[in-house]
Amino acid sequence: MGQRRLANVQNDDASKRPQQGQQRQKSNNTVLNNTTTRKGEVFRAQRRTSENVNLRASQHMVNVPVNKSIYNGYNGRQFSLADQPKRSKAPRPTLKVMPIGGLGEMGIGKNMMAIEYDQDIIVIDMGFLFPGADYPGINYITPDISYLEENKHRIRGAVFTHGHLDHIGAFRHIIDKIPAPVYGTKFTIGMIQRTMEEATSGFQPDYNVLDPESHERVQLCDSFSIEMVRVNHSIPDAAAVVIRTPLGVLVDSGDWRFEENPVDGRKFDLERLTEISAKEGILLFMNESTNCESEGTHTHGEPDIQVSMGQVMDKYPNSRLIVSCFSSQIHRMQLILEEAKKHDRKVAFAGYSMIQNLEVALRAGVIKIPKDVVVKMEDIVKLPDGKVTIVCTGSQGEFNAVLNRMASGSHKFIKIKNSDVIVFSSNPIPGNEKYVVRTIDGLMREGSDVIQNGKTHLTGIGPLHLSGHGYYEDHVKLIRALNPTYYMPIHGEFHMLVHNAELAEKDGGVPRDNIFVCDAGDVLEIDHDGARKAGRIPVGGIMYDDNGAIVSEVVLKDRIHMSNEGMFVVVLTVQRGTGRLMTSPDIISRGFIYLRDSEELMGTIRQYLKQKVARSFGGKKVDLDVIKKELKDEITHILYDQTRRTPIVIPVVNEIGGGGNAPQGRNRPGDARGNDNRGSNEARGSKEGSVMPNLPPQNFPPRQVPDTEVVEPRARTDTRAY
Repeated sequence: MGQRRLANVQNDDASKRPQQGQQRQKSNNTVLNNTTTRKGEVFRAQRRTSENVNLRASQHMVNVPVNKSIYNGYNGRQFSLADQPKRSKAPRPTLKVMPIGGLGEMGIGKNMMAIEYDQDIIVIDMGFLFPGADYPGINYITPDISYLEENKHRIRGAVFTHGHLDHIGAFRHIIDKIPAPVYGTKFTIGMIQRTMEEATSGFQPDYNVLDPESHERVQLCDSFSIEMVRVNHSIPDAAAVVIRTPLGVLVDSGDWRFEENPVDGRKFDLERLTEISAKEGILLFMNESTNCESEGTHTHGEPDIQVSMGQVMDKYPNSRLIVSCFSSQIHRMQLILEEAKKHDRKVAFAGYSMIQNLEVALRAGVIKIPKDVVVKMEDIVKLPDGKVTIVCTGSQGEFNAVLNRMASGSHKFIKIKNSDVIVFSSNPIPGNEKYVVRTIDGLMREGSDVIQNGKTHLTGIGPLHLSGHGYYEDHVKLIRALNPTYYMPIHGEFHMLVHNAELAEKDGGVPRDNIFVCDAGDVLEIDHDGARKAGRIPVGGIMYDDNGAIVSEVVLKDRIHMSNEGMFVVVLTVQRGTGRLMTSPDIISRGFIYLRDSEELMGTIRQYLKQKVARSFGGKKVDLDVIKKELKDEITHILYDQTRRTPIVIPVVNEIGGGGNAPQGRNRPGDARGNDNRGSNEARGSKEGSVMPNLPPQNFPPRQVPDTEVVEPRARTDTRAY
């Protein structure tokens, strides 16, 4: 009751029911319909690739790094932007120490420190970092100085501890943006001037040479005066910087080691640092961390390496001797020259950077060349092998370095032969071991003898290398001598900084609350009430290629993506109005698949493209940007379905006008990131009626290569510190 019967009962529409084993059509394209991979799976694969590329390409970027160390200044609590202090309207002057780079980043280098008090700022060092194979096509990375550029009117001076590239390499890119007087020792200033010869800004800094032996003080401004104190390192004229401020004395150690018998006779001036500590006290000691994890102290010095060189010359009196070392090891070259003089050998130097550094050393008077020992490379062919010693670069296995070119026969004057003896007077930089081994294999395949450091049991030759950095016991000795109130580990990866902090607390006598493990960008604030972390300033890195030109992050990401997945380009030429394909689609693959071995896949892609063009254009007005986006997504889908790879897909659509054969219309390809690049026809251009512009000649600087071992070889993980 109360119910109403329908007059005509309609059956279900069977056509709307999904048939057993039959899937709903994905599109009107048969090729897409035949794929077995869901669209969501393709998107997830693209996202994974994109995330991996972004992670690898963003190692130089510093935002808020993870730092939960007990020495982080926040009692082990992670800093967040909510902790950033708010500026008061009339703040009282405080002393701020701000590392711009060089602390806990993706490697060792890019050292730069800013010290600020009231309206005055001084900068210590301007180095760069070698990123290695993680960054294809990137030669080095310099610090991001946006904070200093905003405050350049307050910068009173730039001070340099020594002449290694991880401390002076960025100078020529930075100094014209934050102009200030430059201070350093004689050889360091000479090295800085040499780097400025490669600068394109035209800026000429005001150089000031300081003498560490005379304990010369320079008043930079009302807030700061500086003094250089002699230290020993693997490059001449290295110094620590003593900064006197209204609140107390700061010391930046630079890079250092203790030497009992330095080649130039100038020992680490620990007496002067101890005197300053006793009379004035050390408020903050900023101490390098590079080799603080290595046990003990150095067991040999440079004189022992000279003895080892003599052993090699005695053992191989009739062989040509080729010694490979870093280009900045001027003292090593000095002792090789002296030993060659004793054994009546001639010495030739090879390698652009090595010869340039030698010229700087000669002008600065830090090397003394014995009479009638040095000859030109082209003259050594006139001498018997037993009278020849060649000193060259390439100790890190650099592919185009002198040593590799000698091994491959591409050097202009020298080809390795089986009677030669090659001496590696260095240790491999961590990460370079495989390249060094490749070079050694190539040398030994030529039949030559290769002598490496640390293999006395095989060669009978003593030590051939000495690290430029102090070990654990050396750090303890220096910290106790200075007895600082506050302590900041600098110059090292994060694990080095933490171990340096532990060392200072355990054996250096510095209280835990007075030790600050910082990251680049942290602000350490000191006033009469004590020291504390006070937020962060913006920092990061600027990437440069081999030609000294800035590389954008987008370019780097494309390089990394192409190096992993390759690139796939399709070129369509369609007639405007009708949408008819004028030619068969052109397909270009680079780093993805070899086209001749993938004819079936290429046929499938061409079939898809013909259907897509026929059904997308078809005489109707279309939006090319929408078409290109669909092409990119759908081709990526097909390629992933067949190869499980996601290359960069670039569709290029050329519309040809109906009346003529010349391109008249739009010609706009789209790349993987949605940018519009010039198409193939536009790129070729027209020769008729065009005027070629007169491009100015380019002066490209030489490629920068590591000039210091930086760290001793040790087990190294591939993960980032943050």
